Amino acid sequence: MKVNQLTLAVALMMILNLAACQKEDINPEPGNGKVKRILLYSSMSSDTPISIVEEFEYDENGRITRTSSPMYQDGTIVGTISYDLYYYNDVDQLVRKENYNANSNSPTEFFNLVNRFYMYSPSGKLIRETIEYPQGGPGESIVYEYKNSLLSRTKFYNNINKLEAYTISHYDNSERLTKEVRYSSDDKVISTTLHSYRGHLLVKSDVFHGETRMREIKRSYDNDNNLLVLESYELVAYSSAMSYVLRYEYFD
Repeated sequence: MKVNQLTLAVALMMILNLAACQKEDINPEPGNGKVKRILLYSSMSSDTPISIVEEFEYDENGRITRTSSPMYQDGTIVGTISYDLYYYNDVDQLVRKENYNANSNSPTEFFNLVNRFYMYSPSGKLIRETIEYPQGGPGESIVYEYKNSLLSRTKFYNNINKLEAYTISHYDNSERLTKEVRYSSDDKVISTTLHSYRGHLLVKSDVFHGETRMREIKRSYDNDNNLLVLESYELVAYSSAMSYVLRYEYFD
């Protein structure tokens, strides 16, 4: 009997150790690498990028200070299409982002087209985003609402502060965002997005309009769990969007 108890104990320990190892393997956390640039490709089989979507710059505290979209021709950067500047408060919260687009009529050759302002709750959660168009008048706003510390509802208002649409977010028991439903202001469903995970890594998103699966988005990661490739595929012929592939490069 003692032998059986010992065997059972050893077997139990092996099962617990195996479960611990499996839990570590199947529940990866997202990486925290600093993105250097994002490249756009026409497909997974393509070796040549169509363009550089964004290049990133950081300050000594690791905060993004500037992103830019280069003008890319035949593998060579020949100018800048646009760039964004990022500003933070004393507690490292992003409070303002300015967007500048190339324009030969400007003395600086760039126009400040869009500014975004961010407001936070006392607990540090983003509660409002205001969009301003310096060259074109009033802008929109986005209001973020939370339940049990999780984003539950996102409201989109137009330039006369009228609600145009809103999104309801759903989570699983691990607080992973699993479903987003976007509604029009009259409560009709516009689209539904379902998310799938490997641990805490978002690996797949499916976008539906009604019962029709419109888009599939797949994500793969490097050995440090940093997003490496994003594949977006349009699944219906009448979609106005295009399929594409993004590849992410990181600073060492």
